[in-house]
Amino acid sequence: MKKIIFLILLFSTSFLLANDPLDDFINEQIKIEAKLLDQNLSLEKKMDITKKQESQYQKFFLLYVTNREKNLQTSDPYHYQVTKLKLRLNNNKYKGNTNAVKRDEVLLQGYTIRRGIRNAFHEVLKQTDSESQAFFKDKVNETLVKYFSKYTPLDKKKYISPDQNQSSPIIDSLLEAVKAQGYLQNVANTFGAEVVANSSHIYNAARFSSSKLLTMTNTINESPYVQKINAFLSSVYLDAGKIILLLAVIVLILIIQFIVRLVVNHFLKLYKLKEDDIDYIHSHITRIFNTITSLLIIHLILIASLGIESSSINISKIFAILYVILIAVMLYRITNTIAYLKMEAIRQSKVLKNEVINLSIKVINGLIILVAFIIILKIVGVDLTALLSGLGIVGAAVAFAAKDSISNIFGSISILIGDVFEQGDWIETNDVNGTVVEIGLRASTIRTFDNALLSIPNSELANGGVKNWSRRSVGRRIKMNVGLTYQSDFDDIRQAIVEIKSMLKEHPGIANKRTSYQNAYRQARLVSSEDFKGVKRTTLVYMDAFADSSINILVYCFTRSVDWAEWLEVKEDVMYKIADILEKNNLDFAYPTLTLHQAEKADELVR
Repeated sequence: MKKIIFLILLFSTSFLLANDPLDDFINEQIKIEAKLLDQNLSLEKKMDITKKQESQYQKFFLLYVTNREKNLQTSDPYHYQVTKLKLRLNNNKYKGNTNAVKRDEVLLQGYTIRRGIRNAFHEVLKQTDSESQAFFKDKVNETLVKYFSKYTPLDKKKYISPDQNQSSPIIDSLLEAVKAQGYLQNVANTFGAEVVANSSHIYNAARFSSSKLLTMTNTINESPYVQKINAFLSSVYLDAGKIILLLAVIVLILIIQFIVRLVVNHFLKLYKLKEDDIDYIHSHITRIFNTITSLLIIHLILIASLGIESSSINISKIFAILYVILIAVMLYRITNTIAYLKMEAIRQSKVLKNEVINLSIKVINGLIILVAFIIILKIVGVDLTALLSGLGIVGAAVAFAAKDSISNIFGSISILIGDVFEQGDWIETNDVNGTVVEIGLRASTIRTFDNALLSIPNSELANGGVKNWSRRSVGRRIKMNVGLTYQSDFDDIRQAIVEIKSMLKEHPGIANKRTSYQNAYRQARLVSSEDFKGVKRTTLVYMDAFADSSINILVYCFTRSVDWAEWLEVKEDVMYKIADILEKNNLDFAYPTLTLHQAEKADELVR
């Protein structure tokens, strides 16, 4: 009699303690696995069940993890069932009930799998205390291997034989136990796979559930007065703790917005920026920051109303993408605004080149867009490793198709590294003659002297010959041939040459050996310093040729200035002075003439 009373108490106690959320979820999944093995269901229906199953796993994990501390403290719910089964197993062995023994062994193995699922998941929850998510994911794999690798599928031949009496109730219960064991084994496999797939969500939910904010919310909700209010708020899935916390966060965000605007105003006025620039910065940068924080408020309201579940995670992904886009736009505008405000200082800098700054800004902007795109792909769930591997294969074909563009990019690098020319330089090629406006990543733009704007691929400029007329420090050439008549006296010509040489030597606008120049730059190259810096001081004045209609004097010299207007002014003055010297020495400019000799008329005159 005592034994019967003990068994009744044991059964009733086990029934009361069996109401465990994890065990209830396992029972639900056994039913789903049974449906998936139903041969009468179509593939489409099974796919639909699988999608719903994934959603159930995700929702269960988030709810179970949210109450992590409470769930980890619960005792083993299978202790009394296992004790009862072992007693029954020993009793059946004693009585020699072979089929009943097999049934109880299968049931015990099922409880072993249930315990394995429970212990593995609880150990995973304990690993969420790790500060590193990557370390947590490694531990998840180790834990699942530790608990699930030792289980082997049930050997049905050991428990079911053809000669068994199929009409026996014990045989029916044995068959049901074997069938349930197969479903349970599938649940264990699916559970482990879903834990790995949802490891990031499990980690984030666990970290959030252990935060001080959640503890504070729970403390507020435990108040007896607040619990009365929560009774009315529960219908809209809210509670007083969430509302108070949400209002506090909103007020904090608004205060941050106000403080950021004050700080930005202070620094802008400190740097004495124009009012237009201040308004531009507020409208294009500060406003985006306010948009991000306002979006954060909306995000928090939605999370507070939806709670920690799959729908809120999907909404958070959408908001995360919006955050990335807005932050990328803000960084893009910040870099360009700083470059704009510092442009005048950059122009006056002797170290920083304009084209390098322009190219750097373009590269930075490109990197901002690229990083934002990669982060968005990561948020969406794209496997970046597989994507990069695919891009590596496609990259060869793309590189071949875009070889001209790649060639132009390397051409721009070659121009910048080789210091061939820079913005503002006057260059000349076989087809173009003008001033460099900008050296771009693909092409350089040149303003011709008839005010046309040309775009030339950098590969052509890098591979072709380029005359850079602006790379001259001292000396812009004046070269002319002064033609004198053949009636001129050679002594007068000799004297004129001497005076022209003397005039050029003393002329303030003409470079000569006494002309000095400042070379603050030290070039670590074994080249002529004057040739490298473009210094010419040669002066040559000689009788050069007996031409058809004139005796030519070569005048070859260089002006001190390389500026075109100043060069024209000096050249004009030199020409006036040469004219004065020739007039002083009774010399006339020659012009093309043709003299005809009539031989017959000359003979008659002789006779």
